[in-house]
Amino acid sequence: MTTSLKKSRYKPLPAQALAQLYVQLARLESSGIPIQNAMQMLVESEGETGKRARVALNHLKRGKSLSIAGAQSGLFMGLDAALIEAGDAGGIYASIFRQLAQFYEEKARNLRKIKSRLFLPLTVLLLAVFIQPVPALISGKIDILSYLFSTVGLIIQFALVVFVVWRLPYWVGFLKPFGISLLLDKMAISIPYFGGWVVRRNIRDFLQSLGLMLQAGLPILEALPKAYETVENPILRRRLQKIIILLKKGEPFAAALSQVDGVNPAAVQLISTGEHAGSLGDMMLHYVKFESEEISLHNEVLADWIPRFVYTLIVVWIAYGILSGGALMSPVPEDL
Repeated sequence: MTTSLKKSRYKPLPAQALAQLYVQLARLESSGIPIQNAMQMLVESEGETGKRARVALNHLKRGKSLSIAGAQSGLFMGLDAALIEAGDAGGIYASIFRQLAQFYEEKARNLRKIKSRLFLPLTVLLLAVFIQPVPALISGKIDILSYLFSTVGLIIQFALVVFVVWRLPYWVGFLKPFGISLLLDKMAISIPYFGGWVVRRNIRDFLQSLGLMLQAGLPILEALPKAYETVENPILRRRLQKIIILLKKGEPFAAALSQVDGVNPAAVQLISTGEHAGSLGDMMLHYVKFESEEISLHNEVLADWIPRFVYTLIVVWIAYGILSGGALMSPVPEDL
């Protein structure tokens, strides 16, 4: 697979920009506008989207497929490029664009919700950091340099921790030679509660891409290797690769799927029904629709609880500092 989940030198576009991109593409595709003309219209978009669309248009004019043009320009990345490559096989772009638009609209909405609800706890944190050492400053126990060290210094330390956590997923690729990447992949699917949702999301992506390719008319043995590339977690990908081995031995798809750890039994039942009715791809996408709704509800719950969790940690931290004699700050060096 040429575009799937390979590393890119581009950073992903913001979720809101991607939502708008795929909404536009879905509308243009549904209107019957050729993809090259649609990309020409996207060139007029503001900011980074327009710049990348211009590069993608140049690749399209040279005869490259949409998925390759989009991947090489940074317009489509990761799973998006893999799904659009499935569209290359049968011209089913509109359906893929609609699904991606819905995904990124939901993601952008949840990010906005988290940011807005984190405003209050972060404000409380900043006030606590700057107010707590004020009595010591007024009484002369510390000077202004010590005050700045214990307040601004603490905020800088906190910002560095947040930055490291935020960038960690992008740094994992460089840690593969040391085995760190494999450890993190194992943790991702093993953590109680969250690991189960990671598995469900990966299997949903796999069945979605496979169902789209089957609808486009690809034989299942040709579509499966492409669908595997949409699975981000390599451990789970190896589990799913058991399916193609069993199919070559004559097993039905549903029976092979049932032997993969972590697959929802409801998926096996629905897909078995579709397989017997001769509509395997349609039933896969039918299951994906319901699974996506469940994952969406889960994401909304997380968006509600993350700010509450952060706020609780801040309150506990402040209370601990008060009860322990006000030692909220890092120790101030004596030479200051």
